[in-house]
Amino acid sequence: MKYLFTHVLLCLISVVTLIQPVSAQQQVDTEKLNQFFTQLEDNNRFMGSVAVLSGDEIVFEEAYGMISADGIPATPESVYRIGSITKSYTATLIMQLIEQGDLSLDTTLNSYFPDIPNADKITIEQLLRHKSGIVNITNLPDYMTYFTEDTSREEMLARIQSAGTSFEPGENTEYSNSGYVLLGYIVEEVSGQPYAEALQEMIVDPLGLNSTYFGEGIDPELNEADSFTFQQGDWQPATRTNMQVPHGAGAIVSTADEVAQFYKGLLSGELLSEKSLEQMKRFEGPLGLGLIQFPFNDKTLIGHNGGIDGYRSNSAHYPEHDLTFAILGNGINYTFNDILIGLLSITFGNNYEIPSFEERTAISPEQSALEKYAGTYSSPNFPLDIVLFTDGSNLMAQATGQGAFPLTVYDVQTMAFEQAGIELTFDDPVDGRYRGFRFTQAGQQFDFVLQKDSE
Repeated sequence: MKYLFTHVLLCLISVVTLIQPVSAQQQVDTEKLNQFFTQLEDNNRFMGSVAVLSGDEIVFEEAYGMISADGIPATPESVYRIGSITKSYTATLIMQLIEQGDLSLDTTLNSYFPDIPNADKITIEQLLRHKSGIVNITNLPDYMTYFTEDTSREEMLARIQSAGTSFEPGENTEYSNSGYVLLGYIVEEVSGQPYAEALQEMIVDPLGLNSTYFGEGIDPELNEADSFTFQQGDWQPATRTNMQVPHGAGAIVSTADEVAQFYKGLLSGELLSEKSLEQMKRFEGPLGLGLIQFPFNDKTLIGHNGGIDGYRSNSAHYPEHDLTFAILGNGINYTFNDILIGLLSITFGNNYEIPSFEERTAISPEQSALEKYAGTYSSPNFPLDIVLFTDGSNLMAQATGQGAFPLTVYDVQTMAFEQAGIELTFDDPVDGRYRGFRFTQAGQQFDFVLQKDSE
């Protein structure tokens, strides 16, 4: 459900800008927004949909790029996988069931799944806050062996059970997709219906949404967007997660407009009582109950982010000006945080210069040449090893316990994973092998050295 370095629990959106005063009736510079995203699209940096609401009015809604390998263009009605934004919907369903008196924040997990370790101690609230201690199965190496395959609820429960716990409930905070998979199952247990039906009845229908549902396969002919990664100078189809795997942690699909409408409706009190909403908004650090606080200069927005396959998403509401935005990307070849900075800077009327992109031409070395980079590299200042290996004509990188991602080769010493703003700069080869590289991302640099057992 995520790439290392790319799916960040909290997008720390901070940039030095001249803040201009903004009224509650802010006029969004939609022309500049379109220029920004068109520039990204024209330079193969972004594909996806964007929506901005002012109050209940859609003030900006555009789509960029394609939704299929054969070039079907994206439209504002295109439907995207929203990844972990699903957690806000799952948390809302749980809070609605609590309001109905069917469970409480103090209900323990053993009421539903007693075989999960510490089930008698783990509460609904701890699951919602990522404080359960249940190990996040998407971080385990074997996740990559089954995430695209058909799976059952029983199989997922067995995986979560065998993964165990990493701390006692309430003692720490650790982002856990596993916890939200269980919460999705609890929605089914308590409501007596499949998650998809509970979502439709309790959120979609009350808000009048038309294109928000539990995802299954992807059919571009139905305006469902496939996702892509940028490899060797072109967009290539990404993996397709079987949506029964993420379930309540990441299985919802929607449009940018409808995701924005969801957060606007939720945070305006259309789905929950004031008491329940305040419980969701009681933040410990950045985390509430299925919600995340995002800082942007002097502002704090409330929403969530997401990442699954080649999709990246973010949506949040700024109550002081009644502004809501959503961005659903199905092709990212640029640091997503920088895209968010551009979107929010323009939306809030800050001084912002649309970036120009230096053209770099990718090369396609023979596999025999790529083998010279292969091996396991480590850094004394970085907690994970990085393994480089060939996959056909591609050079891949994979950090300990994480999914592999493709590297674009620009010259014999420079390669990058643009989607996460990662660049690797290699030392001169010794005896025909590259012995180390400098890893750069977001201004941070780490020097990696080839381990001896890889020589």
